[in-house]
Amino acid sequence: MVEKRVKIEDVTYRGSGVARADGKVVFVRGADVGEEVVVDIQKSTSKFDVGRVVEVIEESPYRTCPHCAYFNACEGCAFWHVTYGRELEIKKSILQSELKKAGYFGKIDVEPSQNEIFYRNKLKLTYFDSELGYISTLTHKRIPIKKCKLADESIITALKKVTTYLNSHRFSHLKNITFRSFDGGVMATFLFDKKEEFVLDDVLDFPVFLAIGEVLESDKTKIFKAFNQKDMCYTLLGEKFPIDAKSFLQVNKNVAEKLYEHVITNVNGEKVVNAYSGQGVLTKLLAKNAKSVVGIEIQRSSCEIAEKIKAPNMKNINARVEDVLGDYLDADVVVLDPAREGCDEKVLCEILGSNIKKVIYISCNFATLTRDLKVLSKNYKIENVKLFDMFPRTASIETCVILEKI
Repeated sequence: MVEKRVKIEDVTYRGSGVARADGKVVFVRGADVGEEVVVDIQKSTSKFDVGRVVEVIEESPYRTCPHCAYFNACEGCAFWHVTYGRELEIKKSILQSELKKAGYFGKIDVEPSQNEIFYRNKLKLTYFDSELGYISTLTHKRIPIKKCKLADESIITALKKVTTYLNSHRFSHLKNITFRSFDGGVMATFLFDKKEEFVLDDVLDFPVFLAIGEVLESDKTKIFKAFNQKDMCYTLLGEKFPIDAKSFLQVNKNVAEKLYEHVITNVNGEKVVNAYSGQGVLTKLLAKNAKSVVGIEIQRSSCEIAEKIKAPNMKNINARVEDVLGDYLDADVVVLDPAREGCDEKVLCEILGSNIKKVIYISCNFATLTRDLKVLSKNYKIENVKLFDMFPRTASIETCVILEKI
């Protein structure tokens, strides 16, 4: 074990403290600005070290005792060591610094989460040695998880039952298990890379799906068997939406409702295109305020769900956004909600060459958001930025930016 005593000068976008020692930068998990700590170095390169706090000599006034037994080992969370208010300050500061790169120096509003724990409606755990957990990207160690403080309590109950099941059943090709909570229930999807025998046990008394593929939320992944299947719905802003094992939903219902309300209030009787529309949840909600709305989504299974909930003034297109967006830019407003990779360059160029008056950009990755805003800034001005804390205790940041044509 190599230990170093350091003073924390800053916090990175991943939530780690930043210090300097022996001519190198030291990234420290679980440390706040101003703290003096002793660090156990877990990774060392010629330019930087990475470690975790083993002793706090001088502590931040915001320091709290982590209420998660896995915080020092699991890399899923970044802010268990500080108060929630301090976490929000750090996230806002990170976003402010990033958006300056896109020329924005204005106000950033923050919408906190109603719940700091037990808020996630989805939990994915890797399968190894008949256990479920995470694999550290830093140490590559396997970390069995019995309870996650972020997951909905119904998921924790289901996790206990699945853990009991795995104690007496062995699998060679099981990759991971994804738990999802919905109105009044919970389900689990076992993802395999090859089909193998599965015997249902009475302990699994909730919907269980078996799938083959690489990634669950993909058209290439196939559900090959289901047990205890029933109609599953998820309610947002008073609307019920059907869900399936492969569909995407925002993981924090309370914050998702606030985010969607914010988007909806910025649309009033206009023609809207909702790009990267998923299973049509936001498209359906936008339809209440819009003259018309077109949702564009590449995943076929999500489009099939969107068709089931389609409003009279709503149209769903199953295609890549970059391939078809240009055909629908006779609209007034474009809502962009891409994956972490951000928008394809062609999408941004199509918008720049259009008469679109307003762009509403939702992003869970401020790095690609900033990159795309730099491009859009040629013809659009950022009018409003709001941080929605969709992922408390983690370093992830959900942002909604509203741009108006110059």
